[in-house]
Formats: sequence, C-alpha cells, structure tokens
Amino acid sequence: MEDQEDPEDPENNGDYVIGKGLKGFLYKKLKKKEPEKPKTRAGMIVHALKEEEKPYTKFHIEYPSRMMYLPTPKPTGTRTITYALLKPFSYANIKYDTKESTMVYNIIEPGLNDYEKYVLVKIKEGLIQTINVNLEDIKKHEKILGFLEENVQKLIYDYGFDVNDKEYMKIMYYVFRDFVGLDEIESLLADPLIEDIGCDGLQLPIYVVHQKFGSMRTNIIFNDEKRLKEFVTKLAERCDRYISYAEPLLDGSLPDGTRVQASLAKDVTTRGPTFSLRKFRELPLNPIDMIRLKTASSDMLAYIWFIVENGANILITGGVSTGKTCFLNSISLFIPQEAKIVSIEDTRELNLPHENWIPGVARTGFTGTGVGEVTMFELLKESFRQNPDYLIVGEIRGKEAYVMFQGMASGHPSMSTIHAGSVDDLMKRLQTHPISLSPGLLESLNAVIVMTHAKEKGKSARRIKEIDEIESIDTDTGIPRVLKTFVWLPHEDNYEYRGNSWLLGKIAREKGFTFDTVLRDISKRKKLLDWMVENNIINLNDVIDYIRLYRISPEKAEAIMNGKDHFRKEYIKEIK
Repeated sequence: MEDQEDPEDPENNGDYVIGKGLKGFLYKKLKKKEPEKPKTRAGMIVHALKEEEKPYTKFHIEYPSRMMYLPTPKPTGTRTITYALLKPFSYANIKYDTKESTMVYNIIEPGLNDYEKYVLVKIKEGLIQTINVNLEDIKKHEKILGFLEENVQKLIYDYGFDVNDKEYMKIMYYVFRDFVGLDEIESLLADPLIEDIGCDGLQLPIYVVHQKFGSMRTNIIFNDEKRLKEFVTKLAERCDRYISYAEPLLDGSLPDGTRVQASLAKDVTTRGPTFSLRKFRELPLNPIDMIRLKTASSDMLAYIWFIVENGANILITGGVSTGKTCFLNSISLFIPQEAKIVSIEDTRELNLPHENWIPGVARTGFTGTGVGEVTMFELLKESFRQNPDYLIVGEIRGKEAYVMFQGMASGHPSMSTIHAGSVDDLMKRLQTHPISLSPGLLESLNAVIVMTHAKEKGKSARRIKEIDEIESIDTDTGIPRVLKTFVWLPHEDNYEYRGNSWLLGKIAREKGFTFDTVLRDISKRKKLLDWMVENNIINLNDVIDYIRLYRISPEKAEAIMNGKDHFRKEYIKEIK
C-alpha cells in the first residue's frame, strides 16, 4: 500500500500517462476512455439521458460490530483470519509469518488500475476546488455519503469520464476514505480489536497493538516524506491543533476521543515524521467486562463498589499501558447516578454515563506565548467552586496533585491514576519533586489499586496486582503503613482476599454499621455481579440499571437473582 503518484504529466499538457515512454496502441486505447463533453444543447441532453439510463448503485459502507471474537491461528502458516473492516471494501488479514515467526496484519483494499487511479486523482482535485463545506460539520453518516456521491457524479459527468458501476464504487470508497476518514489508516481505526496505531517514521511499516495478538506490523508504509508530513498535518487539523516546523510536537485527540501524539520535524525524530494513536472506546468497559477479562474478580469489584459508593479516595497506579484509565472509567460506574461529578484531564479519555457530570479538559495556548492556555492545575482549582460530590483526575503528574489531595482532606471523594509500579514507588513520587506532598496530606488517601500488564497470561492481559489500604503515614519518614487486602496469584491467575480490611472498619464506624453488616452487603454485591456474568448481562445500560437498582432496593435486586423474572421489567422501569 504505497503512496499513489499523480499520473498526470505536466509536459504532456495534462494527458494521461501510464509510465515513462509509453506509446502506441495502449496509450491511444486509454485516450479513447476520455470522451469529449458534448458541445451542443442536443448533445448534452442525449448524454444526460444516457446517464439516467445507467444510474450508479448507491454507495454504502458498513463499519464492524464493536464486539468481535476471533479464533487463534495455528503457527503453521496455513491458517489465516480475515474479517471485514469497511465492508464490502476493506478487510483485515491476520496470518502467521513462518520466516519471521510472528503474526502480521495486512489490510486488503480494492486495487485500482492506471485509468482508475487517474480518474481518482482528477476527482480529488475537483472536490478540493468545488466543495466549500467542512465535511465534519455534516453530522449524519448518510448525509455525508449523499453529499459526496452528488459531487463525485457531477465531476464524472463534467470531466466526461467513462466509468462503469464497479469502477465508480471503488473510486467512491477511496474518496470517502481520504476525505471523510483518515486515509490509509481509516481501516485500522475501524477495527474494534486494535488499541494502538503507531508510525515510527519514513519507509517503515505501521505497527498496531491488537487485543488478541498483541503488537503486529502491517502492510501500510509511508514512502514519501511530503506525503507523511501532509498526513501528520491532517491529524493536527482533525485534533483542532496546530503543528509546524517551529512547533513540531502534537498532543491532542480526534473528535471520537482517540488520543493522538505526533511529530513533524525530522531533526526531532530522525527517522522522519511520526504519529501514535491510542483508540478511544465509544462504549467503555464495564465491571462485568473486567470480570470476564480476568482483570479483576467479583470479590474485588464488590469491595471497590462499596468503598466508591461510600466516598473512599482511590489512586490507580501501574506502568505504561496497564489499563489504569480504562479501569478508572469502569469503577466510576459505581458512583451513584444522582451524584455530581467533575473530571479533569489533559486529553479526553473518560466516558461516563452520568448526566450530572462536568468533563473538564486542559488546552494548550493559541500561540507560542501561551495565551489562552488552560492547565489541569487551573481546572482543578476551579472545580471545587462547582461543589462536586466526586472528583476524578485523569492522571496526576505535578502540582495538580496538591490541589487534589487538599480536596481529599476537605471531604471531596477523589479518584485518579498515576504512573508507579508499587505503593513504595508511589509514595516516593508523591513526596519528591515535582509533586512534593507532605506526609500529612497523604493520609487522606484510602486505597491504592496496583495494575500490571501480565504478558505471560496473554499479549493484552491486564491484571490488578494488588489492592492496598493506606492505614497511616509516618510523618517523620513518610513511610506508609499498608494492608494488602487483595493480591493476584500469577501461577493460578486468580485473586486472594487476605481477610483484613482497615478501610471497611473505618467506613462501618463512620456510617454507624457493624462490620458484619458491611461484609453481608459486599457479599450481596458480589452475588449480583456473579449473576450478571452468568446471565451474560454485558450491555452497558443494563449493567448500570442493575447497579442502580441495588442501590435503590437491594431486596428487589435479590428477588430478580432468585428467579422472579416477571418482576424484572417492572423494577427496571421503576428506577428509570
């Protein structure tokens, strides 16, 4: 899938050229495929009638389902997996490369002959000159396709191209891909099983991170530096950001939430312009998904559900790509639907179903002077004037941590993520520059969830390594007193509850419950989670409904679990 060259030769007065030095019969034959436009009124009417006699099939494109399950190909080189991406034009082909002993990911798209390439180039040029509407402003997918078809067919008529139905459909696909989509990588973005897309530079294959097969190289390569620069600039425009040689780094997000990092100047990334896309899930993973993926157990999530609902302050920590933000989004579903939530992020990644939610996103300045910049620190300070019941910070890195921990100390339940491999590493990060928190503030933190990327259990397996409760902090040494409540057992790929919880006892005392009452409550929550797993209740809205039902009426939720299904619709309708 190399870059297409413009087949028009300026030295031939715009004549179509297949290759250098091509003469004779084949050239004349192709020239015949460019009929002259009728010059008389009668000729134009006849031409129009002929076009009406042979209308083109309506262009349609179908994106894949969000949920997709694939078999594992055997490492024999004989078995491949192929599935549709932009149906019926684009397909993914995954196979085992016996030479390199690795999986490879190939995009299959319709091929274009030389005449079709020429027509496509001319149509693109015509669209750039004639379209005066931003396609992103047209919200409905069908209207975009209709608008493009109308303009493409008009250009085919104006240029006098002889294009049959099959050729028209292929040309429309590439027009849609390059004008509405993101060119060569649009198929990769359409694959619901791809998490990351990365280009390391010029003349290098793009790599993807697949949910099932991990990191794989693709057959997409940018061979032309100018083309790659244009694509990176297009990414910046889609992110509503600016990138140039003077400001060669881009950090933003696409309209669908996909996170984008890119570089433009070759003296910054010596292999040429680069880009990295981390895809955004339109429907976030819910707690039932976490159990099914073995990221957490039902015991863990019942415990987290209880402490979140009762206002615990939680930090989720781990290395890069361990699933911290995804898990933060998942446990945020345990926040009561009526609670007011304020979230602060530098790039939008959280996706909550709550109505009473203010999502705040930091922004860069409009110029190099920083005019118009809004930092996470400023957003966080302002958030407390909004009087939130829960505060969620996408990731803490610097001075914004001080404001968040002040909020914790003043009674605002808070949750966030941070990069650290263990509780000890976390405490060192929080107490040293640039965060530099005092041990007294750290005592506001109740629980730490440590996550890991368990590659030995699968290329995309994420696990909660442990859940630690922070009982106290030594004010002289800054060393925490930690209770390990849950731990992951790698050899069994299972989770163990250590049977001790200082935090549950603290909540029981503050709420006026007995400790046994708390344990019974958590046991019922676990039963509900297990019931949803067994009954394959994975739809996000259904999961939210049952979580809310338990909060309003645990007895009614238990009645449903005990088999009284005729109450189900009535109860769900009641809570809505």
